[in-house]
Amino acid sequence: MIKEIRTKDAKKLLVGRRDNSHKGDNGRVLIIGGSVDFYGAPVLAGLGALYSGADLVYLYVPECNFECTRSMYPDFIVRKYPGEYLTERYTEQIIEFGKTCDSVLIGPGLSEEEKTKDAVLEILKKLHVPTVLDAEAISVLKKMSKFPLQQPIVITPHGNEFKNLVDREIYIKKEDTKSIILLRSISMDLHINVLLKGSVDYIASDEGVVEINTSGNSGMTVGGSGDVLSGVTASMIARGADPYDAAKAAAHFTGLSGDNLKKKKGNNFSASDIAFNLPYVL
Repeated sequence: MIKEIRTKDAKKLLVGRRDNSHKGDNGRVLIIGGSVDFYGAPVLAGLGALYSGADLVYLYVPECNFECTRSMYPDFIVRKYPGEYLTERYTEQIIEFGKTCDSVLIGPGLSEEEKTKDAVLEILKKLHVPTVLDAEAISVLKKMSKFPLQQPIVITPHGNEFKNLVDREIYIKKEDTKSIILLRSISMDLHINVLLKGSVDYIASDEGVVEINTSGNSGMTVGGSGDVLSGVTASMIARGADPYDAAKAAAHFTGLSGDNLKKKKGNNFSASDIAFNLPYVL
Protein backbone atom coordinates (compact mmCIF):
# COMPACT_ATOMS: atom_id res chain seq x y z
CA MET A 1 0.00 0.00 0.00
CA ILE A 2 1.32 3.43 -0.97
CA LYS A 3 1.77 5.84 1.92
CA GLU A 4 -0.09 9.15 1.84
CA ILE A 5 1.76 12.23 3.06
CA ARG A 6 0.06 13.75 6.12
CA THR A 7 0.61 17.22 7.53
CA LYS A 8 2.06 15.89 10.78
CA ASP A 9 4.68 13.97 8.78
CA ALA A 10 5.35 16.79 6.33
CA LYS A 11 6.06 19.15 9.24
CA LYS A 12 8.96 16.91 10.26
CA LEU A 13 10.56 17.44 6.84
CA LEU A 14 10.88 21.19 7.27
CA VAL A 15 14.34 22.54 8.06
CA GLY A 16 14.50 25.21 10.76
CA ARG A 17 16.95 28.06 11.05
CA ARG A 18 19.39 29.10 13.75
CA ASP A 19 18.56 32.25 15.69
CA ASN A 20 22.06 33.61 14.99
CA SER A 21 22.09 32.82 11.27
CA HIS A 22 23.07 35.42 8.69
CA LYS A 23 21.85 36.41 5.22
CA GLY A 24 22.36 33.50 2.88
CA ASP A 25 22.69 30.84 5.58
CA ASN A 26 19.10 29.74 4.95
CA GLY A 27 19.31 29.04 1.27
CA ARG A 28 20.50 30.64 -1.94
CA VAL A 29 18.31 29.63 -4.89
CA LEU A 30 19.17 30.22 -8.55
CA ILE A 31 16.29 30.10 -11.05
CA ILE A 32 17.17 29.84 -14.75
CA GLY A 33 14.19 30.49 -16.98
CA GLY A 34 12.24 32.89 -19.12
CA SER A 35 12.10 33.56 -22.86
CA VAL A 36 10.60 36.08 -25.26
CA ASP A 37 7.22 34.34 -24.87
CA PHE A 38 7.20 33.61 -21.13
CA TYR A 39 8.53 36.14 -18.63
CA GLY A 40 6.17 35.42 -15.72
CA ALA A 41 7.10 31.80 -14.97
CA PRO A 42 10.51 32.45 -13.35
CA VAL A 43 8.96 35.25 -11.29
CA LEU A 44 6.29 32.89 -9.94
CA ALA A 45 8.93 30.27 -9.19
CA GLY A 46 10.90 32.96 -7.39
CA LEU A 47 7.89 33.84 -5.28
CA GLY A 48 7.51 30.18 -4.34
CA ALA A 49 11.16 30.06 -3.29
CA LEU A 50 11.06 33.33 -1.38
CA TYR A 51 7.84 32.70 0.52
CA SER A 52 8.86 29.20 1.54
CA GLY A 53 11.88 30.58 3.37
CA ALA A 54 14.90 30.99 1.09
CA ASP A 55 17.15 33.89 2.07
CA LEU A 56 18.28 34.85 -1.42
CA VAL A 57 16.56 34.22 -4.76
CA TYR A 58 18.43 34.89 -7.99
CA LEU A 59 16.70 34.96 -11.39
CA TYR A 60 18.80 34.46 -14.53
CA VAL A 61 16.71 35.50 -17.54
CA PRO A 62 17.25 36.59 -21.17
CA GLU A 63 17.83 40.26 -21.86
CA CYS A 64 14.34 40.64 -23.36
CA ASN A 65 12.85 39.76 -19.94
CA PHE A 66 15.32 41.68 -17.80
CA GLU A 67 13.60 45.04 -17.26
CA CYS A 68 10.14 43.64 -16.57
CA THR A 69 11.54 40.89 -14.33
CA ARG A 70 13.61 43.14 -12.11
CA SER A 71 10.77 45.66 -11.82
CA MET A 72 8.32 43.04 -10.51
CA TYR A 73 9.72 42.57 -6.99
CA PRO A 74 12.68 44.23 -5.26
CA ASP A 75 13.22 40.99 -3.31
CA PHE A 76 14.82 39.23 -6.31
CA ILE A 77 18.36 39.63 -7.58
CA VAL A 78 18.04 39.54 -11.36
CA ARG A 79 20.81 38.79 -13.85
CA LYS A 80 20.64 38.63 -17.63
CA TYR A 81 22.21 37.11 -20.71
CA PRO A 82 21.81 38.50 -24.27
CA GLY A 83 19.00 37.46 -26.57
CA GLU A 84 15.45 36.15 -26.40
CA TYR A 85 16.19 32.66 -25.06
CA LEU A 86 18.95 30.64 -23.45
CA THR A 87 21.75 29.27 -25.66
CA GLU A 88 25.06 27.50 -25.00
CA ARG A 89 26.94 30.69 -25.77
CA TYR A 90 26.17 32.10 -22.32
CA THR A 91 26.10 29.00 -20.14
CA GLU A 92 29.60 29.44 -18.75
CA GLN A 93 28.74 32.61 -16.84
CA ILE A 94 25.59 30.96 -15.45
CA ILE A 95 27.53 27.86 -14.37
CA GLU A 96 30.14 29.93 -12.55
CA PHE A 97 27.50 31.94 -10.73
CA GLY A 98 25.49 28.81 -9.92
CA LYS A 99 28.41 27.37 -7.98
CA THR A 100 27.75 29.99 -5.28
CA CYS A 101 24.16 28.77 -4.77
CA ASP A 102 22.66 25.93 -2.73
CA SER A 103 20.13 24.79 -5.32
CA VAL A 104 19.26 25.47 -8.94
CA LEU A 105 15.89 25.43 -10.65
CA ILE A 106 15.95 25.20 -14.44
CA GLY A 107 12.92 25.40 -16.66
CA PRO A 108 10.17 27.91 -15.79
CA GLY A 109 9.35 29.79 -19.00
CA LEU A 110 12.27 28.40 -21.03
CA SER A 111 11.85 28.26 -24.77
CA GLU A 112 11.34 25.00 -26.71
CA GLU A 113 14.28 25.79 -29.00
CA GLU A 114 16.77 22.96 -29.46
CA LYS A 115 19.56 25.45 -28.74
CA THR A 116 17.99 26.05 -25.33
CA LYS A 117 17.86 22.31 -24.60
CA ASP A 118 21.53 22.01 -25.56
CA ALA A 119 22.32 24.85 -23.13
CA VAL A 120 20.42 23.13 -20.31
CA LEU A 121 22.33 19.92 -21.05
CA GLU A 122 25.61 21.81 -20.75
CA ILE A 123 24.56 23.26 -17.40
CA LEU A 124 23.53 19.86 -16.08
CA LYS A 125 26.87 18.36 -17.05
CA LYS A 126 28.99 21.08 -15.46
CA LEU A 127 27.02 22.59 -12.55
CA HIS A 128 27.05 19.99 -9.79
CA VAL A 129 24.59 21.70 -7.47
CA PRO A 130 21.30 20.04 -6.36
CA THR A 131 18.93 20.74 -9.24
CA VAL A 132 15.19 20.92 -9.88
CA LEU A 133 14.05 20.50 -13.49
CA ASP A 134 10.65 21.81 -14.55
CA ALA A 135 8.75 22.28 -17.81
CA GLU A 136 10.89 22.15 -20.98
CA ALA A 137 14.06 21.37 -19.03
CA ILE A 138 12.71 17.92 -18.09
CA SER A 139 12.91 16.66 -21.68
CA VAL A 140 16.65 17.32 -21.68
CA LEU A 141 17.11 14.11 -19.68
CA LYS A 142 16.40 12.25 -22.93
CA LYS A 143 19.61 13.73 -24.29
CA MET A 144 21.72 12.47 -21.40
CA SER A 145 23.90 9.45 -22.18
CA LYS A 146 25.06 8.65 -18.67
CA PHE A 147 23.32 8.34 -15.31
CA PRO A 148 23.49 9.06 -12.44
CA LEU A 149 24.42 12.70 -12.68
CA GLN A 150 26.85 14.05 -10.13
CA GLN A 151 24.18 16.20 -8.48
CA PRO A 152 20.84 15.18 -6.93
CA ILE A 153 17.94 15.81 -9.31
CA VAL A 154 14.23 16.44 -8.74
CA ILE A 155 11.90 16.71 -11.73
CA THR A 156 8.41 18.22 -11.43
CA PRO A 157 6.44 17.13 -14.52
CA HIS A 158 2.72 17.19 -15.13
CA GLY A 159 1.18 14.21 -16.88
CA ASN A 160 2.01 15.19 -20.47
CA GLU A 161 5.61 16.07 -19.62
CA PHE A 162 6.02 12.69 -17.94
CA LYS A 163 4.58 10.89 -20.97
CA ASN A 164 7.03 12.77 -23.18
CA LEU A 165 9.92 11.71 -20.96
CA VAL A 166 9.04 8.00 -21.03
CA ASP A 167 7.83 8.05 -24.68
CA ARG A 168 4.59 6.24 -23.96
CA GLU A 169 0.98 6.91 -23.05
CA ILE A 170 0.78 6.23 -19.33
CA TYR A 171 -1.44 7.32 -16.48
CA ILE A 172 -0.06 6.78 -12.99
CA LYS A 173 -2.71 5.50 -10.58
CA LYS A 174 -2.21 3.90 -7.20
CA GLU A 175 -4.72 1.19 -8.15
CA ASP A 176 -2.68 0.34 -11.26
CA THR A 177 0.31 -1.65 -10.04
CA LYS A 178 2.03 -1.62 -13.43
CA SER A 179 1.97 2.18 -13.61
CA ILE A 180 3.47 2.48 -10.13
CA ILE A 181 6.19 -0.01 -11.07
CA LEU A 182 6.98 2.11 -14.15
CA LEU A 183 7.23 5.28 -12.07
CA ARG A 184 9.48 3.53 -9.57
CA SER A 185 11.65 2.11 -12.37
CA ILE A 186 12.11 5.49 -14.04
CA SER A 187 13.21 7.13 -10.80
CA MET A 188 15.61 4.30 -9.97
CA ASP A 189 17.04 3.82 -13.48
CA LEU A 190 17.74 7.54 -13.93
CA HIS A 191 18.66 8.08 -10.25
CA ILE A 192 16.27 11.02 -9.99
CA ASN A 193 13.42 12.05 -7.70
CA VAL A 194 10.08 12.54 -9.47
CA LEU A 195 7.28 14.84 -8.31
CA LEU A 196 4.48 13.99 -10.73
CA LYS A 197 1.85 16.72 -10.42
CA GLY A 198 -1.87 16.05 -10.68
CA SER A 199 -5.12 15.88 -8.74
CA VAL A 200 -3.09 13.36 -6.75
CA ASP A 201 0.66 13.98 -6.67
CA TYR A 202 2.97 10.98 -6.93
CA ILE A 203 6.45 11.45 -5.48
CA ALA A 204 9.08 8.81 -6.23
CA SER A 205 12.59 8.73 -4.78
CA ASP A 206 15.77 7.71 -6.59
CA GLU A 207 15.69 4.60 -4.41
CA GLY A 208 12.22 3.60 -5.62
CA VAL A 209 10.04 4.72 -2.71
CA VAL A 210 6.68 6.10 -3.88
CA GLU A 211 4.30 8.23 -1.79
CA ILE A 212 1.21 10.23 -2.69
CA ASN A 213 -0.03 13.69 -1.77
CA THR A 214 -3.71 14.63 -1.85
CA SER A 215 -3.62 18.22 -0.64
CA GLY A 216 -4.67 20.78 -3.24
CA ASN A 217 -7.82 21.33 -5.30
CA SER A 218 -9.22 22.13 -8.74
CA GLY A 219 -8.53 25.84 -8.30
CA MET A 220 -4.82 25.03 -8.64
CA THR A 221 -5.19 24.32 -12.35
CA VAL A 222 -4.57 28.07 -12.72
CA GLY A 223 -1.52 28.87 -14.84
CA GLY A 224 1.73 29.23 -12.89
CA SER A 225 0.89 27.05 -9.90
CA GLY A 226 3.45 24.48 -11.09
CA ASP A 227 6.09 27.20 -11.27
CA VAL A 228 5.38 28.11 -7.66
CA LEU A 229 5.67 24.45 -6.66
CA SER A 230 9.05 24.06 -8.37
CA GLY A 231 10.30 27.17 -6.59
CA VAL A 232 9.19 25.80 -3.22
CA THR A 233 10.99 22.53 -3.95
CA ALA A 234 14.22 24.35 -4.83
CA SER A 235 13.92 26.51 -1.72
CA MET A 236 13.54 23.55 0.62
CA ILE A 237 16.55 21.83 -0.94
CA ALA A 238 18.59 25.03 -0.59
CA ARG A 239 17.64 25.22 3.08
CA GLY A 240 19.04 21.75 3.71
CA ALA A 241 16.27 19.23 3.07
CA ASP A 242 16.99 15.94 1.34
CA PRO A 243 15.73 16.30 -2.27
CA TYR A 244 13.05 13.61 -1.86
CA ASP A 245 11.89 15.12 1.42
CA ALA A 246 11.87 18.55 -0.21
CA ALA A 247 9.64 17.29 -3.03
CA LYS A 248 7.20 15.73 -0.56
CA ALA A 249 7.03 18.79 1.67
CA ALA A 250 6.73 21.16 -1.29
CA ALA A 251 3.84 19.19 -2.79
CA HIS A 252 2.01 18.99 0.50
CA PHE A 253 2.36 22.57 1.70
CA THR A 254 1.79 24.14 -1.73
CA GLY A 255 -1.40 22.09 -1.89
CA LEU A 256 -2.38 23.22 1.60
CA SER A 257 -1.89 26.81 0.51
CA GLY A 258 -4.35 26.21 -2.29
CA ASP A 259 -6.80 24.53 0.09
CA ASN A 260 -6.59 27.48 2.45
CA LEU A 261 -7.28 29.90 -0.40
CA LYS A 262 -10.25 27.90 -1.62
CA LYS A 263 -11.94 28.41 1.75
CA LYS A 264 -11.58 32.17 1.27
CA LYS A 265 -11.90 32.63 -2.49
CA GLY A 266 -13.46 29.50 -3.92
CA ASN A 267 -11.66 28.61 -7.15
CA ASN A 268 -10.92 32.26 -7.88
CA PHE A 269 -7.27 32.60 -6.92
CA SER A 270 -4.00 32.98 -8.80
CA ALA A 271 -0.61 31.31 -8.71
CA SER A 272 0.88 34.35 -7.00
CA ASP A 273 -1.88 34.06 -4.37
CA ILE A 274 -0.64 30.52 -3.67
CA ALA A 275 2.89 31.83 -3.14
CA PHE A 276 1.83 34.78 -0.96
CA ASN A 277 -0.25 32.44 1.23
CA LEU A 278 2.59 29.98 1.84
CA PRO A 279 3.96 31.71 4.98
CA TYR A 280 0.59 31.38 6.72
CA VAL A 281 0.39 27.68 5.92
CA LEU A 282 4.02 27.01 6.86
